[in-house]
Amino acid sequence: MEDADVYKCIVSNDHGEAVYSMSLIVTESMSSTFTFPCVHKLITDLSKFFALLNLMSRSTPAPKEEKKPITEEEMLKILSGADKKDYERICAEHGFTDFRGILKKLKEMKKKGDEEVLVSNIIALRHFLLRIQYSLGKYELKQMGTKFMLCISSVSLKDSGSYSLKVGEKTLSARLNPVRVTERQTAIFEVRLSKKTNKPPVWKFGGKELKRDEKFDVVVSEDGLTHTLKIKDVRPSETGDYTLSLGDLTSTSPLFIDSKRSCNTKGSDSYSQKIHSNEPFGWLSVFSERFATVKSGMSDIQCPTDSSSELCVVLNDEKVDGVWLKDGKEVLVKQGAVHKLIFNKVGEEHEGKYTFRAKGAESEAVLSIADPPAIDPTMLEVLASNPVTVKAGQTAIIKIPFKGKPVPRVTWYKDGIEVTGDARITLEREADSTTLALAKCVREDSGAIMLRLKSDCGTAIANMHLNVLDRPKPPQGKVEFLERTGRCIKMKWKAPRDNGGKQVTSFVIERCMAGKKSWIKVGEVDPSTTFFSNDKVEEGKAYQYRIRAVNSEGVSDPLETEEVCAGEPIEPPGTTSQPQITDVTKDTAMVTWSPPAQDGGAPVLGYIIERRKKGSNMWVPVMDGLVEDMEYEFRVVSVNRAGPGVPSSSSNSVLAKDPVRAPGLVKDLHVTDSSSSSISLGWCPPQQGDEPSGYILEMRLDDAKDWSKCTKIPIAGTSYTVGGLQDRMKYFFRIRAVNEGGVGEPVALEQGALAMPPPGEHRLGIAGPLSDALLVRAGTALCIHVTFTGSPPPVVTWLKNGIPTTGRETIIKGKEHSQFLISSSQRSDSGMYRIGLRNDYGEVHYDVNVPRPPMNLRPVEEVPGVVTLHWDHTPDLADDEHTHYIVLKRDSSTATWFTATERVFSSKYTIGGLLPGRKYYFRVIARNHVGDSDPLDSKEPFSIAKEKGLLGHGSPFHEAPGALLIVLRLMPEGVRNCAVIESTESGDHVQFTGEYPAGKKFHELTYCKGSTAPHLNSLGSSE
Repeated sequence: MEDADVYKCIVSNDHGEAVYSMSLIVTESMSSTFTFPCVHKLITDLSKFFALLNLMSRSTPAPKEEKKPITEEEMLKILSGADKKDYERICAEHGFTDFRGILKKLKEMKKKGDEEVLVSNIIALRHFLLRIQYSLGKYELKQMGTKFMLCISSVSLKDSGSYSLKVGEKTLSARLNPVRVTERQTAIFEVRLSKKTNKPPVWKFGGKELKRDEKFDVVVSEDGLTHTLKIKDVRPSETGDYTLSLGDLTSTSPLFIDSKRSCNTKGSDSYSQKIHSNEPFGWLSVFSERFATVKSGMSDIQCPTDSSSELCVVLNDEKVDGVWLKDGKEVLVKQGAVHKLIFNKVGEEHEGKYTFRAKGAESEAVLSIADPPAIDPTMLEVLASNPVTVKAGQTAIIKIPFKGKPVPRVTWYKDGIEVTGDARITLEREADSTTLALAKCVREDSGAIMLRLKSDCGTAIANMHLNVLDRPKPPQGKVEFLERTGRCIKMKWKAPRDNGGKQVTSFVIERCMAGKKSWIKVGEVDPSTTFFSNDKVEEGKAYQYRIRAVNSEGVSDPLETEEVCAGEPIEPPGTTSQPQITDVTKDTAMVTWSPPAQDGGAPVLGYIIERRKKGSNMWVPVMDGLVEDMEYEFRVVSVNRAGPGVPSSSSNSVLAKDPVRAPGLVKDLHVTDSSSSSISLGWCPPQQGDEPSGYILEMRLDDAKDWSKCTKIPIAGTSYTVGGLQDRMKYFFRIRAVNEGGVGEPVALEQGALAMPPPGEHRLGIAGPLSDALLVRAGTALCIHVTFTGSPPPVVTWLKNGIPTTGRETIIKGKEHSQFLISSSQRSDSGMYRIGLRNDYGEVHYDVNVPRPPMNLRPVEEVPGVVTLHWDHTPDLADDEHTHYIVLKRDSSTATWFTATERVFSSKYTIGGLLPGRKYYFRVIARNHVGDSDPLDSKEPFSIAKEKGLLGHGSPFHEAPGALLIVLRLMPEGVRNCAVIESTESGDHVQFTGEYPAGKKFHELTYCKGSTAPHLNSLGSSE
């Protein structure tokens, strides 16, 4: 702190002197990365001062004096206060040559100093990590860990000055100066983030987002931590607050134009100011620097390997530093107007994207190697002289290496046609080779193969031949027969068009008899011979020959000849007529036929008689007798010297058994039943002749003469019903027996028969019991379905209480059923319903009762919590043994009815388990097999007295608050219903309901919460 003061620098020579004054303010920093504005201003002013000295030295040269070589310690002190971009220039001005060594030591010195400052600040603030945050107008104090930030909104010139932070005994200060630039200069806003963020950066001025154009340049560093905004040619209208937003984080800094500065500096001055942003994500710097433009830029170049090349950029300002980058990495820094990168011997390591950057200027170009495709000449000679040879069925693989950059386009051709990949062909390409794979080669794949490599730099071609080895093709053309006699057959052929890639070694000749499929080898000749004589033949026989070519890969497909005859041809005889079978017995049959019309050129020597079982495909010569009851078919084959002819067509099938006699007359044809549309007949089998296999029944109308069959096939039994007749029409019938021996004589029904039911009593029946019929309540449907029988069909009438129904019902009538339906029943629909049946032979009726409700319901509480219901029987109880009662109850506080019992035949019922102090309604309904009566409800709610129960046998007890009372009723044997658990005021009780057999007692068990002794009450017996 004691170094803070005003410093002066006086420089003089024989021509005059120059004086420069500056102030040094020393403050303590909270982190090693904090840089106060005064230091930047000092460096800027020193740079201006040195520029002034250089100007003076050039204008008024002073006498040269020997300079002492600067020491390493002095150079470290000078560089520690200078900007990093000026390191090389300062070393050159002081004649210091070990540039890399001094930079390494300077880096170690800074690192050591930063660690000491950082550690001391953290130790000083360790005991004061307080979370303080408050806001006063435009000032807001924030703390994040050991960082304390003072955020000033709407920064202006009035906010310039020194700011201090006091933590305990430590006081830290910083100075905030406004950012000033000269009009028409370029202003640079730079923000350095402490960590990378995925939020997109948004620069704004005056509430509008700034986009990259000729005026504004927005740049993000490669590491994503530095965001830069360049404003070119600053004008007064562009002064104000500039804001960078990254999601929820923002940083704002004002820009001012200093009107007092001279506009004659022409950009030679450099001003810098770092201002802490309003949010903790980095630093904001504003610069006004020297810039240059590109007079001559770079363009992409391509050059062959090992050739020389260069990249050149020309700037309009030689004092601006330029940086060369390759693929984003710095390779060279140089100052001057002309910048060149020279490559003496270009290789793959030199390929890439080169970028030249200077303040205000940038140029890019891509250096790539461009070598024309080339194939090794030795390989080209080998491919041209030696064909690629594979066997059929194998895979041919042709791989050719090449050189060329960029990688050329690869195209394969076969016989001048481009080859594309498919199921058999696979094309592969790598950076330095290409492969053609042809799977499952066939002979047709042989041919000229060409590879073409083409790129922008040139073309290379490789020619080769593919030879697929296979068995030869068949001999050519039609076989010519030179001689055909009874002793010799001589033939001639042509060699195959394709020998399969190998020399033919021989020809094989095979022969078979005409009409046969068995081939035998009859000779083999050498490849130079294309004729053969077969002297082992039979005169008149017809033969067929085939010839095959043979090489080392196999035998070719055959060349087959037409049939040829040795001498004059003799053919087998023609076919005989269809055989006729007569005089069949159980073991013999007579077969007759006519001889063939053509004998084939030689007399018929005999006949072969064959037989087969019906349904079989195997024919066998007849050698012995027949098998009884077996069905046979026969055929005949004629034979001459040439052999057997074509078999005749098969005969009709016959059964090997003795002849059958036709049946006699049918006995006792009569009518068994009749209706309006059918007549049933019965008869007895004939007593003469053999047993019939069926009967043929025929009929005709009374006024008709022609008879018609009642069935398409004979009737197997001795009865049949003829349907589809006209009502009350008269029909006549006749019947004949039939078997294999023939058809017997007919027997007629002389009197005929009428199509009408026979007279008889009508019968009434109900389809199923009505005990499981519909439950009829008011508003629901009442449906009664009745089925009956009667002949003739009866007339149906419905009555209610002896009076015809009123017409609200729907009645469906049929020949054998009737249905009575009221879709929405009312209480007035209760009563007795009667269905009446009447026809010409009498009448009957059947009554259906819907029960009427019981009357006079009287509840009585005989035991606390138990109510006995009494009522008067329904008038229908005595008439119907299935009528019984259903008892229901409900609490007056609810509208839901609960069933107490579902089957009571007496006129009273006891309900237990009722809660003291509650009011209940009771309901009784009568039910029979037709349905339910209207309900009988208690008119007023019945109140249960608030009396305590009994503890022990008959002794009263006082129930403690919150007691649990459980009532268990023990039912006698035969009770079918189960228990229902219900809640009392402070516990549960169990109520058993069911049918109580008369004369048996039931009991009740009462449990009290906290007591182990239940109380047993006898409640009486059921009636």
